[in-house]
Amino acid sequence: MTLIESIEETAEGLLSRLLAATDGLPAEQLDARPLDDTSSLFILATHAISATEWNFVEVLAGRQVDRTRQVEFDAKAADFEDPSAMLRDRWAAAQAAIHDALALLDQDEWDRERMHIFQQREITGWTVVCSALAHTAEHVGQAELTRQLLDAQGV
Repeated sequence: MTLIESIEETAEGLLSRLLAATDGLPAEQLDARPLDDTSSLFILATHAISATEWNFVEVLAGRQVDRTRQVEFDAKAADFEDPSAMLRDRWAAAQAAIHDALALLDQDEWDRERMHIFQQREITGWTVVCSALAHTAEHVGQAELTRQLLDAQGV
């Protein structure tokens, strides 16, 4: 397995776990917040997919991604006829964009530093990958815990 295949497999595994946390839930439950200051499962999934794509495609590979971070945190499952299908389709599209971006990277791009606007510092391509996967993993954990809380509360 190549390094790029390993990176893609790790991202796929993480996002598959996140989507599994949303499985079988209607929009009302996807939009529920078990505590006042938490994000809903739908927000966590929407944000994690978009952030993963943005980090790999735009930050790492330099290809423009149409993303408005605030829209991710305002997302509502109730706005979609089939929110679970929308999330799966969104991840499939992001996955394809990530694959295409990684496939075209030159070896020099991994060591080149670029500005990461949220970290507010210059980071290498390697650091982009590590940071992106760590960020995604954090949201996977949040989503799994949120699902457990919703199930325990009977929401």
